[in-house]
Amino acid sequence: MHYCGPFDATKFAVPASCAKRSTGYETVSLIDRSVGAVHMAVGICNLAPDGRVDGRMHAFEKGIYVLKGELELSRDGHAFTLSADDFALIPYGTPYSLRNPGGTGTQWLEMQAPQPKESGDWKDTYFVDEPIAQRKPVRPDATSTLLQMVGRFKTSGSHSPHGMNIHGLTVYRFMDRQFGAQQFLMMRGELAKGGVCGLHDHPIEESYFVLEGEADMEIEGKIYPLRPGVVAWTGVGASHAFFQRGDVPLRWIETQSPPFPPQHSLRNYAQWENLRGVDKS
Repeated sequence: MHYCGPFDATKFAVPASCAKRSTGYETVSLIDRSVGAVHMAVGICNLAPDGRVDGRMHAFEKGIYVLKGELELSRDGHAFTLSADDFALIPYGTPYSLRNPGGTGTQWLEMQAPQPKESGDWKDTYFVDEPIAQRKPVRPDATSTLLQMVGRFKTSGSHSPHGMNIHGLTVYRFMDRQFGAQQFLMMRGELAKGGVCGLHDHPIEESYFVLEGEADMEIEGKIYPLRPGVVAWTGVGASHAFFQRGDVPLRWIETQSPPFPPQHSLRNYAQWENLRGVDKS
C-alpha cells in the first residue's frame, strides 16, 4: 500500500480532545490509518501567538520538528525554546506542555508511534499537571546535560548510501534509538541534482514530507511528482524510487516505523536482478 498527495492547509482543525485544554492550537493529519498506515501517524501542527496546549502525556512516542516560528516545550520539569530546524522527542508516558512565546505563528511536523487510537477506542492520551520547569527555557545549541532528546538539525554526521542505481543521496539521521526514540526514526534526506535512488523496498513503513526541490517518485509502478508540501507514504514491501528534477536538490523530512532492523533493511531491486542469469528455477 502507498499514498502520495499535497498537504491540504484547509483541513486544519482543533483536535476534539484539546478543545477545552488548548488555545490557538490546530492540526491536520498527513499520514494515518485512512491511507493504510499501521505503525505511524504524521501530521502538521499550528500554534498561534500566545497559544498553548496544556500538560498531557501519551501511551506512544512523539517526535516534533519545527518548521517555522518559536515553540516553548516544557517536558518533565525542563523547558526548551525551539525554532525552525529544531527537534525534540516526547518519550512514552512523559508529561509535557507547549506554548508559543513569539509574535508569529508556529508550525511543526509531528510523528507519533505506535499509531494513536481512534476516538472512542481505549484512551491513550491523558491531560495532567505538567511539572513546573525549574529553569528558564534553553535552546538546543546550548551545552547542558538537560538537552537530551532535544537537538538542532545540522548537516554534519551525514550518511551517503550507495549501491546499484543509487547516487547523489545523503541522509541525516537525528532521532533514533541513540537519541532516545524506541518506536520510530526521524531524519532529513537530500537528493542532489541528477540524483537517483532506484527501486527498492523495506520491511517497515516510511513517510516523506518535501521541504524543497522537485523529483519524480515511482511507487508500485506509478509516477508521482514531488514538490514542497507534498507528502508520500510507503507501506511494508511497497516498491519505490526517486528521480531528482530541476536545479535544486530535493530535501525532505522522513519518518520510519518500526525502526530499521540491524541488517537487510533495504532490498535493492537492481542487485537482485543480477541473479536472473544464474537463476535455476
